[in-house]
Amino acid sequence: MSGEPEQPVPVPVYDVCVVGAGPSGATCAYYLAQRGKRVLLLEKKTFPRDKLCGDAVCTNAQIHLDRMGVLRELEEEGTGHWAAVGGLVSPRRIGFIGNSAKQNGRPLVMAVKRMILDEKIARAAQRAGALLVENTTVTGASLSRAEGVWTVQATRNGAAVSYRARALVAADGALSRLTQALGIPTPPPDSVCSRAYIKAGTHQFDMDGVVFYELDMVPGYCALFREAGGDVNYCVYIIPGGRCSIDDLYEMHHRILRDNPYVRRAVGPHAVIDKMKGAPLRLGGIRKSYHDHLLIVGDAAGHIDPLTGEGIHHAMDGGYLAAEVLCEALAVGDLSERFLRRYQDRWMRAFGRDFFWSKKMAQVFAKAPILVDASAAVMQRKGADSLLEWGRVMTGVAPKRYFLRPEVALPLLVETGRQVVRQALGKIVPDVRVSLDGVVRPWMP
Repeated sequence: MSGEPEQPVPVPVYDVCVVGAGPSGATCAYYLAQRGKRVLLLEKKTFPRDKLCGDAVCTNAQIHLDRMGVLRELEEEGTGHWAAVGGLVSPRRIGFIGNSAKQNGRPLVMAVKRMILDEKIARAAQRAGALLVENTTVTGASLSRAEGVWTVQATRNGAAVSYRARALVAADGALSRLTQALGIPTPPPDSVCSRAYIKAGTHQFDMDGVVFYELDMVPGYCALFREAGGDVNYCVYIIPGGRCSIDDLYEMHHRILRDNPYVRRAVGPHAVIDKMKGAPLRLGGIRKSYHDHLLIVGDAAGHIDPLTGEGIHHAMDGGYLAAEVLCEALAVGDLSERFLRRYQDRWMRAFGRDFFWSKKMAQVFAKAPILVDASAAVMQRKGADSLLEWGRVMTGVAPKRYFLRPEVALPLLVETGRQVVRQALGKIVPDVRVSLDGVVRPWMP
């Protein structure tokens, strides 16, 4: 022993520290690591861990999963279920259910439980070179402007730890404890969703995915999605603008199960249903998702569609764009707020502007639910092609402006007039039709 005092072990400085290993954070970490950046990915819980969601993995998310090799894993393991047969039922019980995959060539949606999906994406980031540290709760962070380095405080296994990074990504969910700790003003969550899994073999749901609109809940809705293995995800989304508020979630979740004839038929009398769980949502994107050496992504940035509540594909797109901008910033040594603003500009171009039209549609649907009835009736007239276009818009493949095209808007307006007359005359006849093989037939409760 030399008797010399031990020298402190230097704390490594990462290029980027990503807080939250959900789809947005893990996707961001994946693309950063792929491009040779030193990435630290911190996760509060230990995988596998659950997350409340409708479990619908739409086309844009599938693109990222394919690049990561995750899509192939899900298919090989049988842990993802392609949703081909589905549709919608309107507030007045008008609906259409068909096989849109026949027209599209492949299903628009794959159902994957978040318990599985989130870990798959995080492990993909890990394989790409990101350091994943689980069971770590971030308690705060401070930026040394002289060094241009963040010090991130956290607890891991009950012990205090700290990390250092040049850039910080807040991807820690709708409540975002990190942005709160940093004093960054963000609007509170304005929506809420519920979820309950229905055990395979106990239900009567023979479709892949059906959305049900209730008159006093529009633009919100409930949905049934078949999972791999036969479980069914029953979820309810309360979206601002309708008669229901976020405080009505528990009542609506159970009322629909009890009173909606089609949901009741699909669930059946012997269903084994999990206890309802609820989670907050922030819709439509925040006004400022960039600061010096900091980006905000995913649920924390409100990257959830204001009309549908869909967020996985926007979260992954946002994570990709954040990684792209951070790589550019690190390359030129400029992590200033001014440079990082381009991240906000890019996600606004990619999907943020579509959020504007989603909000407008949600407001219109709330004031005139008859438009949902008319949309369902148009599908009955035009068949699976119309269902496919509706699905493409609702899953983010096509922009909401699609509904403004004359060839789409005019038939919808004409059908709305028909529905007004029918309802004025009291001719409200429940009419849900199924067309899986070219033969249209009713689907009765």
